[in-house]
Amino acid sequence: MRQDFLDFFDTEFHLVVRFVMRDGASLHDAQDAAQQGFLQGWRMVREGTWEQIRHPRAWVRSVALRNHRARRRVEVPVRQLPEAVAPGTGHAELTEQARDLIAALRLLDADARAVLAFHLDDIPTHAIAAYQSISEQRARDLLKKARRTLRKHLPAPPHRSARPAGTTETGSHEGGRQP
Repeated sequence: MRQDFLDFFDTEFHLVVRFVMRDGASLHDAQDAAQQGFLQGWRMVREGTWEQIRHPRAWVRSVALRNHRARRRVEVPVRQLPEAVAPGTGHAELTEQARDLIAALRLLDADARAVLAFHLDDIPTHAIAAYQSISEQRARDLLKKARRTLRKHLPAPPHRSARPAGTTETGSHEGGRQP
């Protein structure tokens, strides 16, 4: 069991850090929260109760997220973030996209942000619901709400045409149908 948990730690730690950062944590705060989650898991391994956890990936994220929220630091509003220096080609655009994403994520309420973060880490809806103490329907509704908010506040990705070669676009029509 010890080696299984250590392998789990090696595989999941950086993913849990990323997960907590999606809730607005700094890298350092996210690492602290993830460490606390894994420490609690390690204690369970030593007590022989770790096997009782049905979804360890969801469980450790849930514990880390609760830890982060309990110790939440004062957040700096996005409009007060300092401008970053772009060291190379393409970096400026990526930095701008990251800032836009962080700003949009902060528009979400804590529950919607958490459900989205779980979903982005491929945690199944039933596990999200269980570890957030909500119904599966509520988890799906929060995910829809998060997607809708992000769609509204983030620029659409560049459109890639899936039309066959040799066809042309004739403009938009109601319902997307061609006459």
